[in-house]
Amino acid sequence: SSHLSSSRVQRESERARVCVALRGSSSTDTMGVSQSCCAERREASHAKPAAAPGLIERQVTFLKELRALWSMPQESIDAYFAANEVMGQEKITCKEEEDKVIDWYNVLNHFCALGNVEKMYIAPVLDASAGNQENQRLFEEKMATMIGAGVGKRVLDLGCGKGRIANEVATFSGARVVGLNYDKSQIDNALQFAEQRLACGVELEFLHGSFNDPLPFGSESFDAAYEVGAFCYAIDKVKLFTEIYRILKPGGRFSYCDWCRLDYNPEDEHHVELLRKVKPLTGMVEMPFPREVVEAFVEAGFEVELSAEACVGGQQFSHVVRDTERSFWLAESVVNTADRLHLAPKNLKRLWDRIREGGQALQEAVELNLFSMTWHIVARKPEAAAPPKDSP
Repeated sequence: SSHLSSSRVQRESERARVCVALRGSSSTDTMGVSQSCCAERREASHAKPAAAPGLIERQVTFLKELRALWSMPQESIDAYFAANEVMGQEKITCKEEEDKVIDWYNVLNHFCALGNVEKMYIAPVLDASAGNQENQRLFEEKMATMIGAGVGKRVLDLGCGKGRIANEVATFSGARVVGLNYDKSQIDNALQFAEQRLACGVELEFLHGSFNDPLPFGSESFDAAYEVGAFCYAIDKVKLFTEIYRILKPGGRFSYCDWCRLDYNPEDEHHVELLRKVKPLTGMVEMPFPREVVEAFVEAGFEVELSAEACVGGQQFSHVVRDTERSFWLAESVVNTADRLHLAPKNLKRLWDRIREGGQALQEAVELNLFSMTWHIVARKPEAAAPPKDSP
């Protein structure tokens, strides 16, 4: 790959980083053991569903996140409501608006962990009999296979959040996964999580930064890359896709799984009202048509191999939205009871209701096929691609 500029080297040296690797073995031995462990992991994943977090672990997480919401400073709550103005826009247009997204996540990070969406996305349904967490695992493993993640490969996760998807991809495939995310608190959480999951051959690395800036990596330095539900915050898709093209090796694939507009009509008042209620819950800002995303990939030089709804049969399942919504019943009971007894902090009930009303609206919007939560595009950098230039 091209030589990194001195400023980029400095940025990389400042990265928040964790690498969990086998120690005390030669590189050859390490790769052999890692391959064996990954094979065992794949066999186990097909033999039975991955175990959900243990009861004690869930209880600890629940109490921790509920306490965080309970004790949240008023200025953070005010900033969340102010950020909803940006969330209601058609797209993010500048860095100042991107900063507002962090104010929104400061609340939603805690809210989502109270239910079964700590990874902060509703998965495409690959198994209609399974819940959201199991379908997340199934999709992440399928995606890792589609982009060619494997032992000895370096994979980039853009908008990695708390690093939960990166952990699944690295554990399943044996690839070294590097995560980039703009919310520093999520990067800190990702580091803590990775340190707790000292698994066989897992390599994770996390960097605080924005994908709306030039990516702080050398040209042709990654074998594959992906994003899940993050690119609705992209300021300029063509510019971003061009950067992804630059950092990928020839033949490298990029997986895009995000919100796309389907039958949504901006002239329909009911459609507009549903979207207004959904945005505070989902954080989805830009909602392009699939063809707009495909055109941006092509303009950046990619070959688009797939553009389709990721759910099995090409049809979204509203029951997953309903089941996910129900996973918040305990937290909602606590908040409502505390509010009735005048024990809840000021504006906590208002904050909770504002987020929760989006659940019912989201379920109806999915049933009406207004948009896809999981439109999947796989783009490939051609094998004979001309060497890209480093970003300035």
